[in-house]
Amino acid sequence: MRQRNRRVLALAASAVVAAAALTGLGSAAAPPAAADAPAASDQTARFEVDFLTGMIDHHQMAVMMAEMCQEKAVHDELLATCDSIVASQSAQIEQMQGWLDDWYGVSYAPEMSGMGSMKRLATLSGEKFEVTFMRSMIRHHWGALREAEDCLENAEHPELLELCSEIYTAQLAEIEEMQSWLEDWYGVRGGRPVSTA
Repeated sequence: MRQRNRRVLALAASAVVAAAALTGLGSAAAPPAAADAPAASDQTARFEVDFLTGMIDHHQMAVMMAEMCQEKAVHDELLATCDSIVASQSAQIEQMQGWLDDWYGVSYAPEMSGMGSMKRLATLSGEKFEVTFMRSMIRHHWGALREAEDCLENAEHPELLELCSEIYTAQLAEIEEMQSWLEDWYGVRGGRPVSTA
């Protein structure tokens, strides 16, 4: 019960931070940045640029993994989740690239790392693919949750804060979904429970 309460509090805190930024009520924060202007302080501007470029790379890897899942998934439920990941994260990549350009005059294309795991996934099929894919995507999503939490604490643009809140909520739900499938379909665990988020 304590763990569940921590999760609820974490989600509530994220929502409050995002709402405060959207309404300009953050007590310690600078006023929200204008739509086509950089963040007010150099430190926040650096954070936003680093976050956006890093999350673009992170999302691109998830999209590539999910595209492979679209070809190899056995279960329709997993296929639907992979379709959703491709659609939502591709759209978010475009959105973040637009913000980098509008706010900071930065043009950015994703830079890929971790291609070894992609090559390994490409050799798998059936149960082995699904188990390896879901465990990999769960780890990947946990990384995004940490980044989204940092964003909610350090970013300034209301649009970015809202996106980070969406990333946190959506990817936590997908972790829980995939952990349930790993256990139900294959009798295996998928990392730490979402109640610890």
